Amino acid sequence: MKTILILPVGISDGNDSRLLSIVALCRECGACVMMDPSLAVPDLDGIILRRDITENKDVDLIISVGGDGSMLYASHEAVIYGTPMIGVSTGHVGYLADVPSNGIEILRDVITGDFETEDRMMLSGEITLDGEVIHRSSPALNDIVIAKTDGSGTAPIELYCHGSDAGKFDADGVIFATPTGSTAYSMAAGGPLVDPLMQCMIVTPICPHSVMSPPAVYSADSVITFRAGTWRASSLELITDGKGGVPIPTGALVTIHKSDCVTKFVKVSDKGFTGVFRSKMNGR
Repeated sequence: MKTILILPVGISDGNDSRLLSIVALCRECGACVMMDPSLAVPDLDGIILRRDITENKDVDLIISVGGDGSMLYASHEAVIYGTPMIGVSTGHVGYLADVPSNGIEILRDVITGDFETEDRMMLSGEITLDGEVIHRSSPALNDIVIAKTDGSGTAPIELYCHGSDAGKFDADGVIFATPTGSTAYSMAAGGPLVDPLMQCMIVTPICPHSVMSPPAVYSADSVITFRAGTWRASSLELITDGKGGVPIPTGALVTIHKSDCVTKFVKVSDKGFTGVFRSKMNGR
């Protein structure tokens, strides 16, 4: 019997009709449902209450319910469980969740195991000080960002790719995005749109002082480094998929590279990247 982990991050009420419909469909397809106790539906018959992420490692599928933020949260759990994921969108212009809230029946074949997956590249980052790694980021599906924590002035950014100069500019920070994350913060900061199935890293300055600091696309095997100088270095932090800002100490070295992990997305739409993007932008 298959076990389906439902992560209704965008839902706070166990009586939500969308959540109840998904649970009912899972049961109808003969699958066990796993949920966190705080969000379990009133009828607990056949539901496994997951009290800790390390419990019940045997998960066949993760269903995220919410927006893109919910999908990012689910992607981190999908890596831990080593299982594919799919999203039911309850937002308006999310790019990651393929299933509309009024199209839950689409999940029927997926729940029974009839689906294909796409591997989405992820990024990892480390902060090293005096030769010692003091922080390792969790794998990022969207982006890893170096950003200022205060509103005064710009920060001097110096980037190196495999030791060679990759750009020097003053800015509010810099975004290191995956192809999947090209439609998120990177796009808002002027970065290019990239097919999510590509293997590359997008480097986008945040509000650079000079127009001569354009976004750049690097190969997936690139290793980008940034060293925090003495000028306001303590006001910089490392942010992974929009969460958990970690201070970057003066003199620290930040390294960004392709992660060994991937997120397995269940393939739903046949529209392709451009078709999905246009549909989302047009609200359809």
